[in-house]
Amino acid sequence: MAAALALLNATAWLVVRLARRVPRWRSLAWRQGLANLYRPGSQAQTVLVSVGVGVMVILAIHLVERNILWEIGENVPADSPTFFFIDIQPDQHDAFARLLVERGHTDARLTPLVRSRLSALNGQPVRRESFEDREHGWYFTREYVLTFLHEIPRGNAITKGEWWEGGGSSGLPRVSVEEEAARRLGLDLGSTVEFDIQGAKVSGRIASIRKVEWGNMSTNFYFIFEPGALEGAPMTYVATTRVTPQEEVSLQRATVAAFPNVSAINIRAVLDSVAQVVDRISLVIRFMAALSILAGAVVLAGALAATRFRRIYEAMIFKAVGATRRTLAATFAVEYALLGAAAGVIGAGLATGLAWGAGQWILDVKWLFQPVALITGIGVTIAGTVLVGFLSTYGILGQKPLPVLRRE
Repeated sequence: MAAALALLNATAWLVVRLARRVPRWRSLAWRQGLANLYRPGSQAQTVLVSVGVGVMVILAIHLVERNILWEIGENVPADSPTFFFIDIQPDQHDAFARLLVERGHTDARLTPLVRSRLSALNGQPVRRESFEDREHGWYFTREYVLTFLHEIPRGNAITKGEWWEGGGSSGLPRVSVEEEAARRLGLDLGSTVEFDIQGAKVSGRIASIRKVEWGNMSTNFYFIFEPGALEGAPMTYVATTRVTPQEEVSLQRATVAAFPNVSAINIRAVLDSVAQVVDRISLVIRFMAALSILAGAVVLAGALAATRFRRIYEAMIFKAVGATRRTLAATFAVEYALLGAAAGVIGAGLATGLAWGAGQWILDVKWLFQPVALITGIGVTIAGTVLVGFLSTYGILGQKPLPVLRRE
């Protein structure tokens, strides 16, 4: 944030200096409005920084919020499951599947889950204490939920190697690994992995590397074994299905009545709760940013008040040589609009950079460029700056030149 503020200040300084080099049009309003940005005693740089900070923070928060909400909810496929049922025991598998089919949910999927810890990579033991303080060390120390599947899951794409088709392998069981986990763990095709499943060791050889779309709200895994590799291992099942909002309560009640140990997770309700939390957090930050915008407006009004007598004198000179109120109003409008446009563009540019950096390196969400929000933010900044400026200098337009010039 400190770097962004320093960059904002440097950019504001550069804008004021570049204003001297902008071509001078024949329009008096344009020439004078532009000249007011860099003339001695101008507070343009201070105003640009004050307003730009508020614009930057408000837009950055909005962009980050929209990207988070898009990542967790708005980009979810239309046919994604709306319910997860967890802790289904092996002896409940058939009965639970029958319950879903009887209620018309023929699309339900029951997937086996085997909990494990990574114990060896390419024959070398994994000692958890060696990785606890290492960046991304949790890839070595975390608990992995394994599964075995015949078909590649939806939202997964093979990037290296091949998915198993037909019969099993003659050597170690084949394993498919997610690409980021493969990179962090140093795995490639042919690498071997060993997992500890409640004291029992199970090994496999990497046969494929997958790209996983984690945002599709389906059951996704870092490691998938070929069928038969995990037979006999202690496991539970997770079921997913899609239901209409009207069916949610009845299905949940039927599940609890028949299988008290099974937990039903309503994905729609979870996403709504997350969205509400994000909205509340962003509301607080927006309020703080709005105070920065208000401070910018106060700085602008103060800067105009400090140069009020100079502005009155200049305006009366122009009136004395034939300038109309309309010309003077246009001059002020050009100055305020240029200030607002510069502050808006600088703030929007820095907000985009901050939001992109936060998404890529902190939140790990996909970046969604939002030009409408940026253009709207710039437009509102221009309008607000012009409004505050006119409220501060409107009284100058109605003054008579002779009394003012006599006092001088």
